[in-house]
Amino acid sequence: MKKINEMSLKEKLGQLIIAGFQAQDYNDHIRTLVEDYKVGNVILFVRNIKDLNQLSKLNRTLHQEIKKHTGIMPFITIDQEGGIVTRIMNGATFCPGNMTLAATNANNSRIVGEIMGEELVRLGINMNLAPVLDVNNNINNPVIGVRSYSDNPDVVSEYGINFIEGLQSKGVIATAKHFPGHGDTNVDSHLGLPTVVHDKERLEAVELLPFRKAIKAGLHAIMSAHIVFKAYEDQDIPATISHNVITKLLREEIGFEGLIVSDCMEMKAIDDTITTPVGVVEAIKAGLDMVFVSHTLEKQIKALELLEAAVNNGDIPMSEIDAKVERILKYKRMVAPVIEENFLNNPNNLKYFENSHNKEIAQEIVDASLTLVKGNNFVNNGKTLLLATVPYATTIAEDKLDSRNILELVRTEIPEFDVIELPMRDVDRKIVDKVKNYDNVVICSYNAMALKGQAEMINLVISEAKNHYVIATRNPYDYLALDNVANFVTMYEYTPNSIRTIVKYLKGKLTPIGKLPIELKKK
Repeated sequence: MKKINEMSLKEKLGQLIIAGFQAQDYNDHIRTLVEDYKVGNVILFVRNIKDLNQLSKLNRTLHQEIKKHTGIMPFITIDQEGGIVTRIMNGATFCPGNMTLAATNANNSRIVGEIMGEELVRLGINMNLAPVLDVNNNINNPVIGVRSYSDNPDVVSEYGINFIEGLQSKGVIATAKHFPGHGDTNVDSHLGLPTVVHDKERLEAVELLPFRKAIKAGLHAIMSAHIVFKAYEDQDIPATISHNVITKLLREEIGFEGLIVSDCMEMKAIDDTITTPVGVVEAIKAGLDMVFVSHTLEKQIKALELLEAAVNNGDIPMSEIDAKVERILKYKRMVAPVIEENFLNNPNNLKYFENSHNKEIAQEIVDASLTLVKGNNFVNNGKTLLLATVPYATTIAEDKLDSRNILELVRTEIPEFDVIELPMRDVDRKIVDKVKNYDNVVICSYNAMALKGQAEMINLVISEAKNHYVIATRNPYDYLALDNVANFVTMYEYTPNSIRTIVKYLKGKLTPIGKLPIELKKK
């Protein structure tokens, strides 16, 4: 691997960028960045992935081309959180998400980290943008929610550290996010600029606690949040570009020595304010080591040009660039042997995925997360109607859903049920009238906490049904939006595993044993 004293300025700056592109092959976009601008790192999304064969081939090409043109192994990164934020949907294990894990035994978090790490390295991926260490203490949070382990910082710490240790034990860099904490916001930073007004004492007790504990446990990387923290910044400066947050708090006061990376700099919290390219320069000046520019070639090139100008005019000292590159190279050297053994020098790397053991473990964990919150479990003793939605991605972070669909699975597996699609946002009086004809009505809610029309529809069904059973398929907070619900169970994700869990439950083959990782108290 090339040493820092052998690198040009362009090669050094290329190490600071993690770039995305829009194809399933090595196209002109990424070729331009690697060959002309020496970009040394990549982020993958669902758009880059067809199946494991294609992904393995793409990542081999990325490793070979980036090593050839920069002399250094790339970080190939991915948001493989598990649950609703999963990029590799087919072939690999569809791992449980954070709140699903927190509804089960804490050791399951370590097991899932190990499974994920083992599979990622066999696909050439050496940096996972997980886990989320945000404490979800705002029930109206539009982007974190079930991506968090809990509303309790101690629970977040325990499960997060277990996941980190499991993932990193397999040679993959874990990236805790979103520092200093995205849990208590009601704005999605993909779409706007959130502000947190808590004082330092509260931030220490809640938001910062999981990050501090994870750092002590050996965490390798942290991702910053595009959020204004008034305790550290008088002006509306998001943490990602705040010297007070990144350098003074995280690097100096907390003493984190690992990699500090940004959330995507094309998110509107940055791009609609100071613009992506300017944001990249400001983030590097604030103390970040690496920045994500995940989508647009023009913004990626402009960011690199502005960085080069900032170094040349003395705005960013070369000594700071060298310190960042040295840190990056340290971690690349750390993970290189595992990638070489399990991927680059292993032509049979995909044989590992022929074993179904990991997938069986994941399904067992999701089964164990099913939680009875109120009332009785469903018993099929009469004529039953199932009402359920067709899922959709509720945040940009989710990227894309696969074709998982509880309506189709119930029609196939429990043909004696009548099945009707539940409107996502509206009230359908014709459906409400029909429920009176059934002994049991099973209602599968999907984010009803946020979708007032759906909540109104479910409440009408509850008022008319002889017996009703609500299953929250994605968000346990749906409970708070429902009036007079008698029987309520919850999942914490809408995934292929979770809909199989629900079908087992409706067949009477599964009894809920999960525990609530959050408070669900109606005011």
